[in-house]
Amino acid sequence: MAPGLSSQPQPSDRIFPAEKLVIISISFFSLLIVADFFIRSGRSIFLVPLSLVVILLYLWLPRGRQKHQGQPVLFFIFSAWSLAGYAYLYKLVGALVNFLSSRWQDDFLARLDRIIFGFSPNLSITSYQRPWLTELMMLAYMVYLPLVVWLAYQIFRRQGQEELQNYLFSLGLAYLACFVLFILLPAASPRFYFQDLPAVSGLWFRKLMQLVEVSAQYRGGSFPSAHCAAGTVMMFFAGRAGKRVFLVVTPLILLFFLSTVYGQYHYGVDVLAGILIGLLAVLVSKLSLRQPGAAVAKE
Repeated sequence: MAPGLSSQPQPSDRIFPAEKLVIISISFFSLLIVADFFIRSGRSIFLVPLSLVVILLYLWLPRGRQKHQGQPVLFFIFSAWSLAGYAYLYKLVGALVNFLSSRWQDDFLARLDRIIFGFSPNLSITSYQRPWLTELMMLAYMVYLPLVVWLAYQIFRRQGQEELQNYLFSLGLAYLACFVLFILLPAASPRFYFQDLPAVSGLWFRKLMQLVEVSAQYRGGSFPSAHCAAGTVMMFFAGRAGKRVFLVVTPLILLFFLSTVYGQYHYGVDVLAGILIGLLAVLVSKLSLRQPGAAVAKE
């Protein structure tokens, strides 16, 4: 549990644990970017002033929630704004993946795959690639982000603020663990490591994913799979939100797990590590936020 995070759920006119986690993490990674500037002449120093703006926004959030308590949509947005913070943290870490080492660890991960599975999942899956299957896999990969938000809203609507904050804090712990490992064990991903991989053919969703690859992804976010870590957290909280929510979320997340290897975004071991981190994040979150008789104030 990060320093300064309260173990007691807080009312909406205070900063939530997930928001504190975002503030502390942004501060930490921004300091690393400053260090990177002086040590390696890193070019991402421009993100530091932006980080300050983001932190000030998070400090303002409790006031925003108070102001918009009578507007359910805005109140939810201000309650779930930690999700935007996690996206910004992903951007920050992208500037730091080679902070400790410029050597990619893909060879180690590819060998680990062969030890665990007895073969390379990334190379073996190429024989199963079909345009229709590619479209299904790319759809599952793309639906992940809106599904994170949709699940947050369903939790908020069905179970209230306390469960929403439990969900957001668990996601934050999972993401943060993955982001730290991006720096400690930088790996480019199978699509950059393996030579002469056959092109993954597809139609509309494949083309959309190619745009995402160019504009929103970076080398170095392979091990562990932050998407799979978050997906594991999502399945746990979807099960608590009700049968219908669980039946919507779980098949898409399971298909999404497969798509990370199918699309050559992750090694098999990345997926396993992501699932383990997701489970640990839920456990740590439950232990950190457990407080008998405490509850987030109902709005």
